Amino acid sequence: MREFTLETTMKEVETQFPFARSLLHSKFHVGGCATCGYEPQETITQVAGKHKKDAELMLQALNLGLQDMQKSEITVQELAELKNRNAKILILDVREEWEYEIAHLPNSILLTEKNFSENVEKSKNVECVIVVCHHGLRSMNATLYLKDNGILNARSLQGGIEAYSIKIDNSIPRY
Repeated sequence: MREFTLETTMKEVETQFPFARSLLHSKFHVGGCATCGYEPQETITQVAGKHKKDAELMLQALNLGLQDMQKSEITVQELAELKNRNAKILILDVREEWEYEIAHLPNSILLTEKNFSENVEKSKNVECVIVVCHHGLRSMNATLYLKDNGILNARSLQGGIEAYSIKIDNSIPRY
């Protein structure tokens, strides 16, 4: 993934960095409601100008957010390597219960409100916490939340269980 420039369109930003809108809204009050919205074809410079914000600061925040997201991912190949060397990992699945029943990674735990605190404690004793969902978006959201709350070894499985099934273990059902 490449860094954004001042001429990057908001559509390109949101395609590469799905959390851009929430980041911009929290830091700049841009993009979260009708009065501070933007159009997909507008560039970062145009959006900043329209809302009287500093375009360079917006660009810097977006690029830092993108870097944080990239650092917070683990590929399915990297997960397979961790498993092959018997690394001490904790796999947390953040999908709905019905999704987990259809397909899940061996030794994964369905994360729920009831077992959240218990698993936060477990996360302190492992090399890496792998957060899994179907395609990688919900798990990234959960990973960033966990990191913001002190679980710095959390990583989102890039492509989710879907990518793992396709690239690593096709015995895991796809849905």
